[in-house]
Amino acid sequence: MSAPDSLHYLTDASGKPEAVVLPIADWLELKQYYRQLQGRELVLKGMGEALLEVPEILAGRQPEITLTDFLASS
Repeated sequence: MSAPDSLHYLTDASGKPEAVVLPIADWLELKQYYRQLQGRELVLKGMGEALLEVPEILAGRQPEITLTDFLASS
């Protein structure tokens, strides 16, 4: 990322910050980082949902899925 002094702050008439302008290279880097975070969030959400299924499977209220079946369905 660029040096902090490469950022430009846009303010309203009273001097309150309203927006930031940053170099395009920084913007692209931030977008890529955001995409990575979204991917991690999806993985963690899926893991959380899977953990909630365990008691249901153990109680016999939900069918057990083998790893082979899981991999075949994805």
